Amino acid sequence: MNNFLKNKHLASRAGFGVHHNDIEKLKNSNQKKLYEELKSISNYKPIEIEAYKISYAQYQDMAKSTDKKPVNLYNKNHNAAIGKAWQDLMINSPDQLQEKMALFWHGHFATRIQQSMFNLEIINIFRKNALGSLRDLVFEVSKSSAMLNFLNNQQNKKAKANENFARELMELFTLGRGNLYTEKDIKESARAFTGWSYDENGEFRENLKQHDSGEKEFLGKRGNFTGTDIINMILEKPECAEFITTKIYKYLVNETPDEKLIKSLSQKFYESDYQILTLLDEIFLSNWFYSETNIGARVKSPIDLIIGIRRIMPMDTKDGNTIYNFERLLGQQLLQPPNVAGWPSGTEWIDSSTLLLRMKIPSVMAGYKTLDVEPKPNDDVNMGRGENKVVVNKNQNKISIHWESITNILEGDLFSLLLPNPTEKLRNMINEFNTDKSKQHLMISIMSTPEYQLC
Repeated sequence: MNNFLKNKHLASRAGFGVHHNDIEKLKNSNQKKLYEELKSISNYKPIEIEAYKISYAQYQDMAKSTDKKPVNLYNKNHNAAIGKAWQDLMINSPDQLQEKMALFWHGHFATRIQQSMFNLEIINIFRKNALGSLRDLVFEVSKSSAMLNFLNNQQNKKAKANENFARELMELFTLGRGNLYTEKDIKESARAFTGWSYDENGEFRENLKQHDSGEKEFLGKRGNFTGTDIINMILEKPECAEFITTKIYKYLVNETPDEKLIKSLSQKFYESDYQILTLLDEIFLSNWFYSETNIGARVKSPIDLIIGIRRIMPMDTKDGNTIYNFERLLGQQLLQPPNVAGWPSGTEWIDSSTLLLRMKIPSVMAGYKTLDVEPKPNDDVNMGRGENKVVVNKNQNKISIHWESITNILEGDLFSLLLPNPTEKLRNMINEFNTDKSKQHLMISIMSTPEYQLC
């Protein structure tokens, strides 16, 4: 594989694909140098949206009002603004690996609530800790108002323990379903988390009056354990490192785990005391990451697909909702994972209807086709709400592509740039279809293939 294709592969996995301004960099850089740039966190700033900055006390006043319209409208508009601000960073930030991993943690520690201030807090937790310490990340997420709210730990009190958070902490967040722990461990650890809640300002507090201070038995040990003890005891287990490593490997490398590699990677991850960047360095600086087995081995998530198109093909979205409606229809809307297990992955993103929609979206963006789609009546995210029908008329398309700013891209080898491994047969077929048509049409045609869904 030549240097450009290796760099393109790295850009698609350690970020959201090639940016239209970075073509020369991909041609002239080496993988180590490019990776150092992609993993930078020098530009990290928390997402803040000035128009929606209010105190938690002000938010509570709205929430307590008998008229729920103001708080519902605030949450709706603020949540939409958070999603758009984050997607802008995914498109334009040079710190690609930070945003890519923040998206991973968003699906891993999935929460789905309406309170926009809580959503903003946890998204910034993911972004701040995306490449840092898993230990710090687990503690911050566990103490966040979003997680405490979503998994009902506000109701976890010594008189009546609520097991939701304790169960998901082990089952989905750290150890994996049925791995090491028993139902008794869930019940006992739930007692340790009694009193973990947030105060009138939305900030974490340990309500000692509601904490069960009795002796507990957890993972074979006895003691007067607190929630902090439980998390530290889980992280002592190498199985936790292996569970997280496997999931990250499937997200960044290949949906089919290589057990030998997983063992080696997870051991180094564990020995580093869960330094996420140590694990990522081992992946992206390896030779095996660039093997043919791993090229084009992953199906792009809806976010990867849409953000990738917007990075390579600059555009204005006068009606910003159009872009976000595409993601909603494909099943991955930020702040709205379908359940506590997060979004699916791999071929689960693809069925006959979503594949056809994916292949049509580039033509809709370019104004070549009209979109008239209604979400599936049983889909998890939209819950069959009829008002979610999306119509984009090609004669009234509010997306404007800046073709003039990517003339260098249009005159280059679009197949090598856009597809993970273009075959001569595919090149010939698409070129024949686009005889006497513009380079713009050729670019859209390539983006409309099943092969473009892979990275």
